Amino acid sequence: MDIFFKGFLIIYLILGGTWLRSSLGKITGGKFADSLGDLLAKMSQNNPYPWFKSFLQTVAIPNSKIFGSLTMWGEFLTALAIIFGSAYLLFYKGDQRLGFIVLLLGLLGGMFLNAIFYLGFGYSNISTESLNLLMFLVELVGVGVLLFSIR
Repeated sequence: MDIFFKGFLIIYLILGGTWLRSSLGKITGGKFADSLGDLLAKMSQNNPYPWFKSFLQTVAIPNSKIFGSLTMWGEFLTALAIIFGSAYLLFYKGDQRLGFIVLLLGLLGGMFLNAIFYLGFGYSNISTESLNLLMFLVELVGVGVLLFSIR
C-alpha cells in the first residue's frame, strides 16, 4: 500500500469521526427524531427544488419520526463503516477485500446523506451548502480511489 493511499485513509478516518460526532449528538440528545418534523416544515417552505419540496411535504414531514431515526442511525452506521473500513485497510496486513467493501459502503452512505442534506438545507446558508458539497466530493473521490486501487 503506497503513501498516497494511506493518506486518503487517514482523511477518511477524520471524515468518519465527523459522521460519528454528528450521529452521537443526535442519538444522545434524544430529541432529534421528535423535532425533525418542525424543522423540515420550516425549511421546506423556501426550498428551491420543487420536487424535493414536494417530497419533504408529502413523505418526509408526515413520517418525520421514521426519517429522524433513519438519519441518526444512517449517520452512525456510515461513521462506523468509514472508520472501521479505513482502520482495517491501514492496519490489517492480510486480505484487504473486507476493508474495501466496508469503506466503500460507508462512503456511498455518506454521499447519499450529504446529497439529501444539501437538497434539504443547502440553500439556507453558505456553510451548510459548502460543507455538504465538500464532504460529498471527498466521499466521491474516495469511491474513485477505492475502485481504482481494486483493479
